[in-house]
Amino acid sequence: METQMKLQGLIISLRELNIAKEEDNERFVMEDGLTELLDGLYRYGVQIVNLDMFGADNGEKLLTVLNLHSLTPECCLLLAATDRVLSIIEGMDMAACGYLNPRIPGQKLSAAKVLVESFEEVDFHFLERVYQREHGLPWTAIETRRCFLREITLADLDNLYELYEGKSITQYMEGLYEERAKEEEYTRAYIENMYYFYGYGMWLAIDKITGKLIGRAGLNCLELHGEPALEMGYVIGEEFQNQGYATELCREIIHFAQKETEFDNLHCLIHKDNGISIHLAENLGFSWQEELKVQGKMLQRYTKSLERNRTKSIDIVLDN
Repeated sequence: METQMKLQGLIISLRELNIAKEEDNERFVMEDGLTELLDGLYRYGVQIVNLDMFGADNGEKLLTVLNLHSLTPECCLLLAATDRVLSIIEGMDMAACGYLNPRIPGQKLSAAKVLVESFEEVDFHFLERVYQREHGLPWTAIETRRCFLREITLADLDNLYELYEGKSITQYMEGLYEERAKEEEYTRAYIENMYYFYGYGMWLAIDKITGKLIGRAGLNCLELHGEPALEMGYVIGEEFQNQGYATELCREIIHFAQKETEFDNLHCLIHKDNGISIHLAENLGFSWQEELKVQGKMLQRYTKSLERNRTKSIDIVLDN
């Protein structure tokens, strides 16, 4: 079942987000990016609660303020630049994001899993992802005309096993573990180690209208000739094959790899008898490079150069 949890409130102390110095003529200055962020949140129905206005300097007062706004800790995210403000939500089920304010040095901000150094590219979608990660909610990574690609959850395994019942699905790729417990263990580790670390991986392809699982597609990290490399892969359920879904999904995955990763090339590893996938790779601009053995199987490597005109990546620090 899809969760209904969503980000509804941003808790801040405008005073501590102030970047003005003592010698500045204006006593209160915010980054342009922060101003745009706060202005833009209203479009998404997110309430902004300024702790300074209510004198909410402890957890009890914060809960009272949230109640006045018909908010709960679980639906909010705290954006804080000091350890003091972060301590207010101790014991609450509230997501937190830290801001490394250059005016307030020496803050550990260890209670926040994500730290930002500037607000230049922080927007609602960035905060929403911080919120989702805190609560174990799957990210939606890509939208296409008919589908969206999102991270897998343990609740998806029933549908995934049904998808893999198709005879053609495992013809050129490995299937799922026969023992459900092993697949659950693998999926749990994949979510924590792949999605959390890289921000991408193999996603589930969901039909926008029906909400039905139609396949899997995404990116995988591997080693080629002793160097890290990025691989694209996909599988489409039998009842959805020959309808253009693979092309639709893979085109957007290529765009994602161009924008969100630092790799210069994208690879596809394809069995020589898998003519459909070879044809698709060639249509997408991949070219044959070599035959190589991967995990005991002889595969054909097709490669596509990723253009370097990527947008600037956001400056964040993962606090481990």
